[in-house]
Amino acid sequence: MQYQITQLLPLIEEAIKNLDIPSSPASLYDPIRYFMDLPGKRIRPVFALQCLELFRKPNLKDARASLSIELFHNFSLVHDDIMDKADVRRGFPTVHVKWNEPTALLSGDALLVLAYDALLEAETSEFRWLLKRFNEMALAVCEGQQLDMDFSTLPIVAMDEYQEMIDRKTAALIAFSFELGGFLGGVNENERKALHDFGMAMGRCFQLRDDHLDLFGDEAKTGKKRGGDIGNSKLTFPVLTSFDHSDSETFKKLWLDKESDPEVRITRILSWMEMNEIPRLSEEKMQSEMEAGMQLLSQVSGDAVVMTRISDMCHQLAFRDK
Repeated sequence: MQYQITQLLPLIEEAIKNLDIPSSPASLYDPIRYFMDLPGKRIRPVFALQCLELFRKPNLKDARASLSIELFHNFSLVHDDIMDKADVRRGFPTVHVKWNEPTALLSGDALLVLAYDALLEAETSEFRWLLKRFNEMALAVCEGQQLDMDFSTLPIVAMDEYQEMIDRKTAALIAFSFELGGFLGGVNENERKALHDFGMAMGRCFQLRDDHLDLFGDEAKTGKKRGGDIGNSKLTFPVLTSFDHSDSETFKKLWLDKESDPEVRITRILSWMEMNEIPRLSEEKMQSEMEAGMQLLSQVSGDAVVMTRISDMCHQLAFRDK
C-alpha cells in the first residue's frame, strides 16, 4: 500500500481540498466539510486511480472524477449512521449527533448531488454508459442496505441471501471503483467488465475479512473486543457457516440463548466456533474469492508492474490483521 499512499492518495486529497462546496447555508454545507475532513483511507478512489494507472498516468482531473465514489460512499455513511443510530464514526461524533437528523439527511442528499457533479469530470467517450453503471451501483447499495436491515429482524437467512446482500451493500461500490478506472483509461467493455467482476470478488474478500476479524481477530491488533457481531446477533459468514455445520443443533442453542450473560454467550459461541474449525472455513472462503478475483484480473491488459501493485494492495487489504 505504500505506493498508493505516497503516489495516488495525495492527488485525491488535493482534489478534495479543491472541492467547490458552497459556504451558504452553512447549516447544510458545514456538516459536509466536517464529514469529508474525517480521517479515512480514501481507498475507493485509490482503487479507481490504481486501475487507471494500468493504462495511463492519472492526473488531477481523474482524481476529481474518482471523488464521485468517495462522495457517494460518504452520502451512504451519513444516512447509514442515522438508520443504525450510531453515535461515532471514525472516532468522531456522527453528523446527526453533532447537528441533528434533518440536517444530516439534507447534508447526505447534498453529498449525493456532489457525487454526480464529480462524475462529470470523467473524460470518456462513453459517459452515458458510465452514468448508467453509476446508477446501477447506487441502487445496488440501497438494496443491500435494505436487505441488511431486513436480515436484522430474522433469526437466520440462507448463505446465498447473505452473499447477495454483501454483493450489493459492500462489493458493488468497490467493483464500480475498479470499473471507473477502466472507463477513465478508455478500455473496451470486456476489460471493464473484468475489472468490475474482479472488484466484486475483492469486495467479498474485504467484507469476509471484516466478519472474520470481528470474531477471531487479535484484540491487541484490532483494538476491538472480539465477538461484537455475536453480541448484536448479526448474521455473518462465520455465523451462517455454523448454522450449516453438522453440529448445528448445539450452535443454534448457543446462538438463541438470550438468557445467559451476554459476555458468557459470546465466549461460549466463540469456543464452539474455534473447536469446529469455523475460522479455518472462513479463511478458506476468503482465499477462494481472492483466487477467483486474481483470475479475472489476469484477463485485463496493461502495465505489468501496476498489475503487481494492484494484486499486492488487494492481498494486503484482504488478509489484514486489523
